[in-house]
Amino acid sequence: MKALLIICFFLSLLCCVLTQAAENAPTVPEWFQAGNQLYEKGDFRRAVELYYKVVDAGFVNEAVYYNLANALYKDDQLGKAILYYEKARRLAPRDLEIVGNLTLGRSRIVDKVDAPPEVFGVRQLHWLHSRMSLDLETLLAAGLFVAGNCAFSIFLLSKRDRLRTLALSSSLGIFCLFIGMTASLAFRIYEFQTLREGIVLTTQVDVLSGPGTENPTLFSIHEGLPVRIQNELGEWIQIGLENGWNGWVKHEAVGVI
Repeated sequence: MKALLIICFFLSLLCCVLTQAAENAPTVPEWFQAGNQLYEKGDFRRAVELYYKVVDAGFVNEAVYYNLANALYKDDQLGKAILYYEKARRLAPRDLEIVGNLTLGRSRIVDKVDAPPEVFGVRQLHWLHSRMSLDLETLLAAGLFVAGNCAFSIFLLSKRDRLRTLALSSSLGIFCLFIGMTASLAFRIYEFQTLREGIVLTTQVDVLSGPGTENPTLFSIHEGLPVRIQNELGEWIQIGLENGWNGWVKHEAVGVI
């Protein structure tokens, strides 16, 4: 019985110590605020470390990504800065500051890759997706569905011919918009699931013809360049450029958006 009491005492003491440690441990908001203060003082390297702690804790937020990107840019880490500007833009595509800083970062990319012209409909969809988050597009599709059903319900329940005609016309128009929005949403989800994009993180990387250092170099690319991730094999990934060129690089050379 005495041994059991001693064990219980030490377990209670351990719980108290752990609880106290948890209470004294910095929280995500504290890391973020401390990172902001270091950034204002010009200590960008330490600010980056604290922002990374917030990201590593699983906190997904455009403000965190944006501040981290700014600190990385000031610390002359162009590739990683563009990576997190891209992450922030996907969460807040209409934020002018994020888009402006991303454009500024892209202007410093050494490689200029000419992309083939997109098909008319695909170009318009990409334009729409660049200005509307996935959550907002989903909300709009749901809102159109509800509005169309409400208009159709008025058509069924109303006794006034003019109101019924107006309600039927409105419901048909809204459902056409709903179909278009749903198609855009489906295309976006398809691209999200099948298309993986990344940013080159190293100053310069040689792109090889196969997954191994014994393969010949096809061409070289530089920090900040956006690429498409086509395949993975061990520590190697196959990337593709917008002009159709592709090859293999080490996994750590590219950060996935």
